[in-house]
Amino acid sequence: MSQGAYLYNAATGKAVFTCPQALRREALWQLAAAHTPRGQAELAAAINHMLEQADADWGGLLITQDEHGHPAGAVWVEVLPGNEATLWRPQNGCDDAPALLRAAIGWAKQQRLSVVKTVLEANERQTAAPLEANGFPKVVSLHYLSAPTQTALNAPAVEAAAHFTQVNEVAPERLEAMLGQVAQGSLDCPELQGRFTAQQALQGFYRQDAHAPAQWYLVRCEGEDAGVLLLAPHPEAKNWEVMYMGLAPAWRGRGLGKHVVNEALRQAANTGMKEVILAVDKRNIPAQALYQRAGFVLRATCDVHGWLQPIPTPT
Repeated sequence: MSQGAYLYNAATGKAVFTCPQALRREALWQLAAAHTPRGQAELAAAINHMLEQADADWGGLLITQDEHGHPAGAVWVEVLPGNEATLWRPQNGCDDAPALLRAAIGWAKQQRLSVVKTVLEANERQTAAPLEANGFPKVVSLHYLSAPTQTALNAPAVEAAAHFTQVNEVAPERLEAMLGQVAQGSLDCPELQGRFTAQQALQGFYRQDAHAPAQWYLVRCEGEDAGVLLLAPHPEAKNWEVMYMGLAPAWRGRGLGKHVVNEALRQAANTGMKEVILAVDKRNIPAQALYQRAGFVLRATCDVHGWLQPIPTPT
């Protein structure tokens, strides 16, 4: 049997172990088999990132074992900057999936993580049932949209007073303060509001963008900081991504959002890109309407399932 740490799962009565190094390759192969080609590519990138770290902590790679001591099932809670983690889920049909998923939650609690999430593409939704039954309900459905950079919105006169300041030119505290304001009342995944500080959110954005923060901007209007626009160039895919955009509550409903979308399209077009992509919460009807008017069309959908650490109730 394994020499890894023993994590008896009281909820299922099953023994789960922290995967020892000698069994790591087998466990990771099992995880790769659980995902689509796109997921496998992302998993490979995550593994390579771990292997590049001299002090990599594989404590979140958990397994059950068969009678010969080999992994019978595996799950990996990949800890990320910003107090969150990605769940690399067990294979469909794995008998030990309930024990592994419950153990993953137990391990996440020990690490004081706020969010552990996994993404299901449209052709993976048969995996939803075991996730939902074992602590990973659906948190949000996302629509992935794209638009050609030649499109633009007719924007109101406020556009003339708006401009974009690269975040490298301002104190970090201003960007953090604006991120905090933009999050207030946001219709994009409200379930996550209050779970991350602005600094933790920034850590997550840095992780997603290899070029950060070269194309990150404070949106300013009438001499005030009004919002943020975080763009991520993907030259290998020949597109730019609107990674995050939003306005402070006082600036919503005044037409400024149209100018922010136009700026994203203009920036991408100026570098020769033909397309801009983004993801939006399916429930965020105002944002979807704005994007559709700018020529964005639906390309794909996915569901994000996750375990969320309960937010303490104020006393």
